[in-house]
Amino acid sequence: MSHWKSLRKDPSIDLKLFDASFEYLINPRNNKEVKIVRLSGPDACNVITIMEDGRFLFVRQFRFGTNEYTLEVPGGLMEEGEDQLLSAKRELVEETGYTAPRWKFISSVPSNPVYLDCYVHHWIAEGANLTDPTKMDDAEDLEIVLLTAEEIIPAIQSGRINHPHTISALMAYFLMDQNFRHILQT
Repeated sequence: MSHWKSLRKDPSIDLKLFDASFEYLINPRNNKEVKIVRLSGPDACNVITIMEDGRFLFVRQFRFGTNEYTLEVPGGLMEEGEDQLLSAKRELVEETGYTAPRWKFISSVPSNPVYLDCYVHHWIAEGANLTDPTKMDDAEDLEIVLLTAEEIIPAIQSGRINHPHTISALMAYFLMDQNFRHILQT
């Protein structure tokens, strides 16, 4: 498939978390000009956190876009120039007060390739323990929820877990870890 040629881009609008701009592209299929919206912003990290006893740590937090609470893995936006692993560790301790001795990278996925240009980087933190006080942002109010591996798929199926970045991270983790592939067959 041919690449879409950019003709011009209007100045961006600062939306706090993202910059919004209109871009005018040529569709290579029909050679027609189209106007698209692109949001540019920082990448994010999220963390599948596994406790010493094998349970998984989630946070329940209010999401302004859907106006409801979600159950998701800890995570957040990376700071400018921040290393992925350092960002993941920072987000985990800020949101939950937990730290972990063992970390492993899982994967990166586009946040929403329809109109966002940023990525979400999935990490695993193993052996987590409560070590610090939380340092939540003014717009955060989180509750920690612990689930067993066997409780996760039913929670996704019922809609209890419905955040797409959390589901993406969990599926990547369960597929890569031989010990948990059986969970996907429930």
